Amino acid sequence: MIGVAAALGASVAIALLALFGVIDEPSLNASGYASVGIAFALIAGIVGILAERLRRAVEAHERAEAELKVESARRVSEGLKGAILDASLDCLITIDHAGRVLEFNRTAQETFGYGRGEAIGRELAELIVPPDLRQRHRIGLRRRVYADEGSVLDRRIELTGMRKGGSVFPVELAVTRVPGTDPPIFAGYIRDITERKRNEERERAQSEEIAKLAESRGELVAQLLLAEERTRRGIAQALHDDALQRLLSAHQDLIEAAPGRAGVTRAHKALEGTIDRLRDAVVALHPVTLQQGDLETALNAIARQQAARGRLRHTVSVDEDAAGHRDDLVLSLARELLANVARHAHASRCSVSVTREGERLRLEVADDGRGIPPGRQDRALREGHIGLASAVQRVQAIGGEAEVWSEPGSGTVVRARIPSAEREAVEQAR
Repeated sequence: MIGVAAALGASVAIALLALFGVIDEPSLNASGYASVGIAFALIAGIVGILAERLRRAVEAHERAEAELKVESARRVSEGLKGAILDASLDCLITIDHAGRVLEFNRTAQETFGYGRGEAIGRELAELIVPPDLRQRHRIGLRRRVYADEGSVLDRRIELTGMRKGGSVFPVELAVTRVPGTDPPIFAGYIRDITERKRNEERERAQSEEIAKLAESRGELVAQLLLAEERTRRGIAQALHDDALQRLLSAHQDLIEAAPGRAGVTRAHKALEGTIDRLRDAVVALHPVTLQQGDLETALNAIARQQAARGRLRHTVSVDEDAAGHRDDLVLSLARELLANVARHAHASRCSVSVTREGERLRLEVADDGRGIPPGRQDRALREGHIGLASAVQRVQAIGGEAEVWSEPGSGTVVRARIPSAEREAVEQAR
């Protein structure tokens, strides 16, 4: 087009110049000069027209090149967008204000079982929303379109989706409004969370099973320790009421029968030593002083015995209103905890206190020993070791609470809060 205009302009200019050559004579009169002026005016007008046409042609050419570049960029962008959509691990579905599908990426096709051609233009509710939830979906869409309600926009929620065959499965959905669209267009990002839900259910079932096993183990530990306590109590009672009393009687008879004789004196000392050891054994098994309800004396007896074994100083304190409630349990726990201190704490002193806190008793056993290494208590609980772990389990098994505070090199404090029992119930149990 530009070449044609240029050739036309050149032809006209040559013709006019030829005309000028014909009329360009020295004898020109006024009309001649007027003709020359007209000729030059025509040449100028034609050149101006040609220049304008040339400018328009150049602009048209530039616009065409720009449009070509834009179209090329658009195609590249569309291709890139399609590649990104198809590469997305989430289902990406866009819908218009009426709920019709505008975009349905490859993951959505694979997840829901529809081809892109089947999905585009159809109502989303009919495709992937279970029948019992469709009306709710439509109402929610209308609210977001007309009332600008964004209660589900830009946040993740869990819903139920439906595949082409009608099977339902759990999904996670995030909806956002596409900026600058009116009427609005919405983009939904959907993720199949079937496997995650299976794992969560499996973990929940395992947790429940572990909790049941822990509860059963706690009950078993409590029952075993109660049976052990009853056995200790029976043996201690038999030793105290029979064997110890017989030895004391024999000791007295020996003193009265032959006082002062050397053989009798040696037998007397041996008998006294046997009686002392038997008394220690009775205290270790079950302090008979509990028969008179003297919890503090019984605790002192146990603390004294364990302190001698661990070579440490001890203190015992019992509130007046704390005695007579769960004495057997308090004594059994204290024995276990003090034995643990004597065997493992490497302490120089320990303390035992029993107080009343409303409807609960608080037993506290503290020492200044080397403390418990990190993780040791948890391992003991998992392995079912009898000791500190079993004491904690026993308290928890009866609805109580137990806490252990310990730092390496700073000692250990064990606090047990035990549901109290009426004194009459304790007496009847005995």
